[in-house]
Amino acid sequence: MRRLARILLAPVLAMAALAAAQEPPAVPPSPLPAVPVGQAREVRETLHGVEIVDGFRWLEEADSHDARAFLEAQDWQARAALAAIPGREALAARVRELSAAQVSVRDLAIERGRVFYLKLVPGLDSPVLCVREGFAGAERVLVDPAKVVPGGAIDWYRPSPDGQWVAYGVSAGGTGETTLRVLEVKGARDAGVAIDRTRFNAHLSWHHDSRAFYYARVPEGGPGDPAHRLAGIRVYRHVLGRAAAQDEIVFASGAGGARGVPEFVFPSIVVPENSTHAYAIARNGVSRDLAVHTTPVRELAKGLPRWTRIFDYDDGVTAIQAWKDDLYVLTHKGAPLGRVLLVKAGKDGVSRPRVAVPEGEAVILGMALAADALYLRSTVGGLERLERLNLGFGASRTPEFVKTAFDVAITQMVTHPERPGAVLHLQGFLERPVVVAVEAKTGNLRDTGLQPPPAADFTAMDEVRLYAPSHDGTKVPVTLLYRKTTVLTADNPTLLVGFGAYGASLTPVFDARRLAWLERGGIIAFAHVRGGGEYGEAWHRAGQKGAKENTIRDFIACAEFLIRFGFTSPHRLAAEGAGVGAIAAAGAVVRRPDLFAAAVPRAGALDMLRFERAPEGPANIPEFGSVATADGFEWLRRISPYHHVKDGAAYPAVLLTAGVGDPRQDPGQAAKMAARLQAASASGKPVLLRVDWQGGPGASRSRRDEERADIYAFLLWQFGHDGFVPQAPATATAPAPAPPAATPPPAAAR
Repeated sequence: MRRLARILLAPVLAMAALAAAQEPPAVPPSPLPAVPVGQAREVRETLHGVEIVDGFRWLEEADSHDARAFLEAQDWQARAALAAIPGREALAARVRELSAAQVSVRDLAIERGRVFYLKLVPGLDSPVLCVREGFAGAERVLVDPAKVVPGGAIDWYRPSPDGQWVAYGVSAGGTGETTLRVLEVKGARDAGVAIDRTRFNAHLSWHHDSRAFYYARVPEGGPGDPAHRLAGIRVYRHVLGRAAAQDEIVFASGAGGARGVPEFVFPSIVVPENSTHAYAIARNGVSRDLAVHTTPVRELAKGLPRWTRIFDYDDGVTAIQAWKDDLYVLTHKGAPLGRVLLVKAGKDGVSRPRVAVPEGEAVILGMALAADALYLRSTVGGLERLERLNLGFGASRTPEFVKTAFDVAITQMVTHPERPGAVLHLQGFLERPVVVAVEAKTGNLRDTGLQPPPAADFTAMDEVRLYAPSHDGTKVPVTLLYRKTTVLTADNPTLLVGFGAYGASLTPVFDARRLAWLERGGIIAFAHVRGGGEYGEAWHRAGQKGAKENTIRDFIACAEFLIRFGFTSPHRLAAEGAGVGAIAAAGAVVRRPDLFAAAVPRAGALDMLRFERAPEGPANIPEFGSVATADGFEWLRRISPYHHVKDGAAYPAVLLTAGVGDPRQDPGQAAKMAARLQAASASGKPVLLRVDWQGGPGASRSRRDEERADIYAFLLWQFGHDGFVPQAPATATAPAPAPPAATPPPAAAR
């Protein structure tokens, strides 16, 4: 009722506040260290009859002398400017304090009573892999990645069905250059396996006997151009005790008769226990839709599968759950909110599907099969809930609800077809993370005690859900976090965050570091724009390909909504988007610079006409389209922030981030946007480019903390917040550009 009252009173309070609000003072300009602006070197090309002029294409070659010198100078300038913010160090200390005190447990797995999980504790920079004999057992660390490789991080892991072995992937500094290793759980003994190029194995599968497993591997070498580095990923079979050089390819285009496997495929194998059949899952790039192939298990075990495709991409399959020869299939074909079909595997493929769970009022996001029920994770507008379809004899064919907290997301569901009940990992924006067991008979939730409560106290904060009308009348959900004592004065520092792609909902994630912003009177708003999955496949497609511009216009509508109702003003509002989320945030800023005081595109996709040439660009074609087609070119041109920058426009302050040394990132995207804005903007506000020389978004806690502290300090500076505006001009001069080095510039220069 308290939340409802706040929502109902918001318009009344807003009108009163707006009547009394005064225009916030302008932020005084702060001189920055002198760094030459990137020189435009025009490249002209004609695509589908349209001339494209690109002045900064030379920055795409991040390893070239000139591009490297530009990145080093820009990073030096950014870090010098950020370090000069008076309140930055105190704010960073608070961020570090909140982060260091947070214990994080995630990625659970349960095999034969053993509970596996990744755990990040105070004093560590990256999670370690732990195991217990049941939830009440003593905790034992199996893998500390920092002891395996300097600056190491565990990218994924998978225990064997008997709980005796664990295959895991480790990389240095979160670079994505993953090596597969195996250890024996008893004594944490390394098995001597080291297989490189194995980043994409979150769904690695073991054989029934726990003596072999199936893993995906990127081809060695590959084509010379970066855009095809991830082409042709294959699945191999490895037998414990046998040299990896003898591993057979068991799934790839043409292998075992597999047909219709796309070039940019992300494949995995599913081997259900007590089944005569196994399944190959082939995801086409970033698309949610899967193709499913099947083969007799006995043939797969010999390394000689005979694949038959049973579901194609146009069948709208997004997930499967298999046990014995039953296959539950989640699909949105003919059911935009999702429904579950049941088929049985046989020698001629699968039986005719029957509906196990019909389409309802909620979007079915995922499912997990237990002995007692099929557990369903569902959502309406991004508010998640748990349902279960009882499987016992005479059970109702209608799923029943299991009571969970209202404002949390179900981050993970862990079940086993031989065990009743489920284990859930729950968390919210303000609700603490918790690992609970769902009792099969009662549906009651029991805290397992695996996740300790956080030290950060969010009891003074509130969370509300409002709805912003977009350009076409569509109601776009907006989740707001702020102090309960917040008054709608139109003067609150506000950060608007968006994503809107791949049909992925912007679900709640608990982050103790947000308290450093909220306790200073800041607001964090999450825009659930189209392109995500908050309302099912229709919501996704309304922000995909030719409709992608809706994602940007929804973000603009959310910004206008916050201003109109007095939460903030254009002098106190910033936009943030990471990865392809930068299409929404940066796209809104270049269209409506009058709405924002600042923007933070993090490792962003910004030049969409050149996005395909990036290492993971081609895999994104199913989501955004391709410049190779006239329609795709036009779609990408309309949503490309880089191509909407106009000379002489008064753009807000911008802090861009980029990663170097991480094959998943294309620093040229951020470099080009920085150079273009610096040359075009007439506002006099800073455009900074912060470079992470160890990788991308940052696998380590410390790197993530420093980036978040820089973002918060930068925004408070641009909002004119007391104690964050530099008073004296910076007198340092930039170092002369140096030849490109094999290692990052020294700390003194950064």
